[in-house]
Amino acid sequence: MTNKSTSSDTFLTARFGWWRCISKIIVFSAATLLIGTLDGRPTHAASLADLKATWIGWSSIKISEPGFDFGGETFVAGAPTDDGWIDWFLMDGQLTPSLTGHLHLHDVRELCARMRVDYYVGGQLWTTKYGGQVCADDDKHHEWDVLMNDYSSSKIDEVRISIEKLTASKDWTIVGSQRRRLSPVIDTVKISEDGFDFGGQTFAGSGPTNSGKVVWTWSGAQVSPRLTGTLHVNNAATACARMRIEYFKDNNSRLAEKFGGSVCAPDNKHHAWDVDLEPYSNNKLAYIKIGLQTLGADDVWRTVGSTTSSYVRVPAALCGGGGDCIHSASARID
Repeated sequence: MTNKSTSSDTFLTARFGWWRCISKIIVFSAATLLIGTLDGRPTHAASLADLKATWIGWSSIKISEPGFDFGGETFVAGAPTDDGWIDWFLMDGQLTPSLTGHLHLHDVRELCARMRVDYYVGGQLWTTKYGGQVCADDDKHHEWDVLMNDYSSSKIDEVRISIEKLTASKDWTIVGSQRRRLSPVIDTVKISEDGFDFGGQTFAGSGPTNSGKVVWTWSGAQVSPRLTGTLHVNNAATACARMRIEYFKDNNSRLAEKFGGSVCAPDNKHHAWDVDLEPYSNNKLAYIKIGLQTLGADDVWRTVGSTTSSYVRVPAALCGGGGDCIHSASARID
């Protein structure tokens, strides 16, 4: 953390550089990131090579307590005007929550603070990590950069972010906190082809009026997409159809393919079948390709339309360490 209002370098960390998005891979461009301090020394450093990770989404964090605040960089009328955030990353099947923002002390002369991250599994505390200690030497406003991403696990699914202050008895006590859980990621999907459609249940004119959906969940080190919706066949007597799902890593290599059951239209009227598929999970899974297939006269299944759904996301803009990151609303998961 970097104190903007003093020249002390006891608790300095290097400001991280711009993030670069490279084909669904997030690479931190700073050479070294110092996450915490212990007796004035960094406790963790992440090199450029270490911090390659796929990005799921983000959660907002703002803590406002008298004299102690966490959020964005700008501080007006006794509080930060913007939120900090947790970016959720997957690294080799390990979940890594990355806390970024600014710790503010205001009108708390000679008091010290630090950030605390508690990691939970199924609602139970798993482990705790701490940021570096910072202190205010006067009653002015002081602010430090915060970047904590020094813990990964395949088990964790929730975090609690807290500000702690050092009491006169030299004990640390929590002055404010917020909890954030890695919620499911939900995508809407639709396939519209002549006579064959996948989407919502309501059908009007020549296609479904709304979409189906994919719900992505993380549990027990596994990524699981569940496809739900309605398969429609209209004006295609005797035609048969089915859903196909292909599963891919972030490097575009295919992990598996699965199929839904086949259905056939007895006449030229509109016919619809519910779809509910969750046949495959994998800790390397990044996105799926959903296909609608029909059975040809030669008894061969062919894809007539397709769409994709991704668990791994790419931010809408590059993000910097000065509180000027723009996170896309569609990738917010809190």
